[in-house]
Amino acid sequence: MTEPVPGRGPARTDPADLRTARPGRAADGGAAAAPSGSGSGGEAGSRLWPGDHGTLPAAARLALARLVRGPYLAAETDADTWRALLAHEDVVRERLADQYLDLVVDGDAQVAFVRDVPAADAPQVVREVTLTFLDTALLLHLRALLLDSADGRVAVSRDEAADQLAVYRRRGGGSPMDFTRQLDATWARLIESGMLEPLSGDRCTVSPVLRTVFGADQVAALSAEYARLAKESA
Repeated sequence: MTEPVPGRGPARTDPADLRTARPGRAADGGAAAAPSGSGSGGEAGSRLWPGDHGTLPAAARLALARLVRGPYLAAETDADTWRALLAHEDVVRERLADQYLDLVVDGDAQVAFVRDVPAADAPQVVREVTLTFLDTALLLHLRALLLDSADGRVAVSRDEAADQLAVYRRRGGGSPMDFTRQLDATWARLIESGMLEPLSGDRCTVSPVLRTVFGADQVAALSAEYARLAKESA
C-alpha cells in the first residue's frame, strides 16, 4: 500500500472508491528477480552462482528482493535484512529507481517499502488495489491506535474491529448477515496485504507500516468524511 500523493483529486474523497497500492508488490504479483548489474559482468567477489552478472553483495540483493516482493520490510521481523538495507541504502535506492520505484524508509517505525515514483510519465509498477468503505474505515481506526500507542505495538481482535465499525452497519442498507460477511472480507484482505499480522485466535497485530503509508492530508480528509458519515448513520 503506497502512500497516496497528497492533493490529487477532490478534497472530499469518496471512501467507497479509494484506491491505493500494496507496498512493494509488483503489478504481476511475482517475486523480484536478482538485480542485474551495469557493465559486461559482475565483480568476482559478488558472484553468487555460475553466470551471475549482478554486482551487489548477497545481503544487499536480499534487501532489494524483499522490498520488491513486498509488502514491506520490517526490522522487527527481519532484523538482518533491515540492517543490510541501512548499510546499502544508497545503492538499493539506485537499483529501485532503475525500476521506476521509490524507497520509503521510516526509521522511527523501522519499516521500509517501495512505491511508484511520482513522475507523470512513469509506468505503474506497484499493483493497485481498491479499498472498500469498511477497509478504509478500519485502516483509519488501526492507524489511530498505532499512533496513540506508547510503544508502537497494537493488537486487535476481529470482534473489536466489529464493535468499532458497527456505527457504519446501516449505511449499506443490508442485513446484519451482510455486514458480517463484509467485515470478514475486510479482515481477510488486511491480513493478506500485511496490514494485520495474525497472532492466536482471532487477534492480530497492527503492522507499523500503517504509520507511513497514508499521507497526513489524506488521513485528515478521510477522517473528517468518515466522522460525518458516522453521524448520519447514528
